[in-house]
Amino acid sequence: MDTERSIIQKATGRVRAGAIMVAAGMLAFGGLMTTGLATSNADTIQTEGTYPSNEACRDAGPGVKATTPGNWTNFVCVPDRTAAGQWRLVLAN
Repeated sequence: MDTERSIIQKATGRVRAGAIMVAAGMLAFGGLMTTGLATSNADTIQTEGTYPSNEACRDAGPGVKATTPGNWTNFVCVPDRTAAGQWRLVLAN
């Protein structure tokens, strides 16, 4: 039979293990949240002009020159929110 002391030690061990699991989960969650912040703060610039299709936008992407100084190395085409059916090219570094 377990003595009162061993019962208390087992219960305390379970509480510690649970606390460690909760702390590890919180640390992992915090790491994921800071990754999202770094991604959301990436520099982007939207160029002037629109394109009639996604394909036309992608074809123009490699040759587009930015009007704002910076080392723009990537681009993505997104639907234009102000003109239905048109596409905007967004540069990013």
